[in-house]
Amino acid sequence: MKRLVGTVLGLSFAGVCCVIGVDVEQSPAALTAQEGASSTLWCNFSTSSDSVQWYLQKPGGRLIHLIYIPSGTRKEGRLNATTVLKERRSSLHVSSLRTTDSGTYFCAVQHCAPQAPAACTQTLRGAQPLLQPQSHREATTGHLQCFLLALQI
Repeated sequence: MKRLVGTVLGLSFAGVCCVIGVDVEQSPAALTAQEGASSTLWCNFSTSSDSVQWYLQKPGGRLIHLIYIPSGTRKEGRLNATTVLKERRSSLHVSSLRTTDSGTYFCAVQHCAPQAPAACTQTLRGAQPLLQPQSHREATTGHLQCFLLALQI
């Protein structure tokens, strides 16, 4: 697992995307939010999927797994995720935003080749509620950045 996370971090800093035949699109591409507000992040994918996972990478930090959702709706604390596999979409709703929610949010879509179910790829797309203070005086607002990357598992 340590090697996998190192690969993801290297790709995110390089801003590399090398996924053939799979598109993962997140919206909004940028977001500014007030502390205490709520925000919903959307993820659409171009291929059938077995599951979706959401991750958070804090500025300068490692990837943190937030929630796994094969389909339907799942709530964990202030997070509420929904995945509709037939419509190839997922959403992550974060309520009562805090400055500690700052970071880049990644939608990870797992898809497998029908002829080789053991050969799975997880495609990640990053974006969403960056509640990152721009200065000490603006500690309740933030902005969002976006990275696109993929990893093979």
